[in-house]
Amino acid sequence: MARAYVKINVAAGQEREVRDRLRARPEVASADLTSGDQDIIALVQAESFDELLDLTLNQLRTIEGVTGTVTNLVVDKEEDH
Repeated sequence: MARAYVKINVAAGQEREVRDRLRARPEVASADLTSGDQDIIALVQAESFDELLDLTLNQLRTIEGVTGTVTNLVVDKEEDH
């Protein structure tokens, strides 16, 4: 399973709306409002890195209110015990 953290910037006043749209997507494991350089950090997952890139580049960026994203791919994950 491919995973990434996506830092999302949102138009003013639309943070909760965008967060709720993200949370409604099955690929989004979590989406939280944050302080700092971004408005939302989302953990997303897909079967492959190609699917993950399509998700982040072509789907999440088109959500109304999203003004920009930065994607950090998870390259090494400690397995749950």
